[in-house]
Amino acid sequence: MPTVSQVERQIFTREGFKVQFRDSRTGRDVPGNRGGIPSYTYARMAKNRWSVTNWKQQRFNQCYPGFDARVLKHDRHVAHGRTLLATVRDTYLPD
Repeated sequence: MPTVSQVERQIFTREGFKVQFRDSRTGRDVPGNRGGIPSYTYARMAKNRWSVTNWKQQRFNQCYPGFDARVLKHDRHVAHGRTLLATVRDTYLPD
């Protein structure tokens, strides 16, 4: 099973945005070298019209119970839950 860092890279490759794993009980960052995390298995990226909250509820929470995720814009600021995935992905495009 991959590490947290590897899964974060899998999510970036598939979804087009970065995430940070957090412990849902404490709110603390999960170390990247923590193992035993299932792979991110979705074959297609989530729809652009989904919000960050929708993505977390429909995908992240289903795959990774006990964890929370911060969805990050390119500038490393956390995307608000109502932000559309299209908007988050656009921050990673070159100017």
